[in-house]
Amino acid sequence: MARVVVTEDLIRRWADGRSFERGQAYFAQGRVRRLAADGVAVTATVDGTRTYRVRLRVTAAGLDGECSCPYGADGMFCKHCVATGLAWLGKGHVIDTPPDAPEKITDEALRGFLERRDPGWLAAELLRAAEADPLLRARLEVAAGADVRYAFDDRDLRERLEDAIEIDDYVSYGEAYSHFNRVEDVLHGVTELIVEGFTDTAIELTEYAMELIEASAGYVDDSNGEVGGALATAQRIHLDACTAGRPDPVALADRLVDRALSSDYEVFLDALPGYAEVLGESGMARYRERVEAAWRALPPRRPGVYGDGRFAVTYLMERLAECEGGTDALIEVLARDVTSGYDVLRIAHKLAGDGRDEEALAWIQRGLDDFDGGDQLRDLGAECLLRLGRREEAVRLRWANFEENPSLADYQALRAAAAEDFPAWRERALTLLGVQPAMVEHHVGVRYLQSAGHSVLVEILMWEGDADGAWQAAQRGGCHQDLWLRVARARATTHPADALPVLRRAAERLIEEKNRSSYQQAAELLAESEALSDRCGRSEDFRAYLVGLRAAHKPKRALREELDRARLPGG
Repeated sequence: MARVVVTEDLIRRWADGRSFERGQAYFAQGRVRRLAADGVAVTATVDGTRTYRVRLRVTAAGLDGECSCPYGADGMFCKHCVATGLAWLGKGHVIDTPPDAPEKITDEALRGFLERRDPGWLAAELLRAAEADPLLRARLEVAAGADVRYAFDDRDLRERLEDAIEIDDYVSYGEAYSHFNRVEDVLHGVTELIVEGFTDTAIELTEYAMELIEASAGYVDDSNGEVGGALATAQRIHLDACTAGRPDPVALADRLVDRALSSDYEVFLDALPGYAEVLGESGMARYRERVEAAWRALPPRRPGVYGDGRFAVTYLMERLAECEGGTDALIEVLARDVTSGYDVLRIAHKLAGDGRDEEALAWIQRGLDDFDGGDQLRDLGAECLLRLGRREEAVRLRWANFEENPSLADYQALRAAAAEDFPAWRERALTLLGVQPAMVEHHVGVRYLQSAGHSVLVEILMWEGDADGAWQAAQRGGCHQDLWLRVARARATTHPADALPVLRRAAERLIEEKNRSSYQQAAELLAESEALSDRCGRSEDFRAYLVGLRAAHKPKRALREELDRARLPGG
């Protein structure tokens, strides 16, 4: 007989590099469970995206691996096989393999073999396999007449959820992704229960998982939203389980409402319309009864008061109304507590989206009459008026927005609304901007606090392609620094000497910020200035300027390095 020793090199030869590395990690994380060696073979379960069954067998040629994962189903020696092999190696097994042993038995041959076996032997083998696979055990119990609701022993899966989700200390931002990857791996293991018909258990486990996730959320740096992602995964699995299993609809409705009203993470807040079919008539009646009761119990809304649980109740009521009654039912809910222009805007948006522009305009007028801050209301009103062919009224609303708070976006909207009548409105707009106060600048530390000056006018003229007009407006009334650079660069195409002072001034301001990034930006601007100086025959002037600049900032080593890196003169 040929003696084959299971070694790490043997395992490595049978797996690709990535599978071996990931299998090492799985083994180190203790994911291999229920390892059972028998002669020339070993079986185990490995916790991955779900629990996978692995069988390794030593042959005359080396190792043969089988795994229930998709990669293993393609005949590959996957990471789960690697993890199992390393666990087997850890047991120090030495296997004697008969040289004439067949390397593989076909399914047909195996079936024929099993059909000839004694039933007692088959029963013993099945029970042995079921010891390592709780789902197989449950399937056999159901086949034997057990109630499907109680056949699956969920203690192991429940324990895995606790191990994956519960936090002993704190999960930092850098650790959050890996932590919740493990959580989602275990959650996806619950989906196998749905496929095999154990839907009640899947429902219970996903609800338990959501409780654990919420309870642990305070110990996680959730800057990237990992908590919400895990909860969303659990809710998708929960809906799949409910759809497949059809639990008691009234009890389900109560749980959905209870969790939605108590959750700090909006669990089941968007249950409708997804659960409507699962709930059916009786479940929806109970859901409606619970939500409407909570809605009626709300006290009158007070402006500026939040955190009283009102949001969840209102949101549920809105979704219920929209699901069952459409636009009119939703507007009835929204209209109950109108205390701001935003409340009016939501109603008007819904009506406009439904093609009911006249009704939307009536609400918009109410909002403009009763509340401050009507720019968004006027925007929507103008859209409605344009669809109704009432262009003059739409232009007046667009002008009101521009006059109240001039911006390029409002100017563009005014132009679009006015169409062929825009020249007169353009003159009016530019006149308004031309009399705006010139920029006032205050130097505070290394920062410059600026008023807007003629920034909007300059931006509009640049958008219209009038670089000369923009330059003149910037000279008269000033503009923000980034805009000055845009205008100067446009001016430099025909008048490079005019742009030089702007670029130098911007560079000098950056140098005052005294950090490496600002020095690098300043050096880039000065290199740009050097090119302009060459174009207008002022190279010697620029060299003298750089010599003086370097002398004035001689102690700043980082600045010198950036100037040298940009190959600027005077170094």
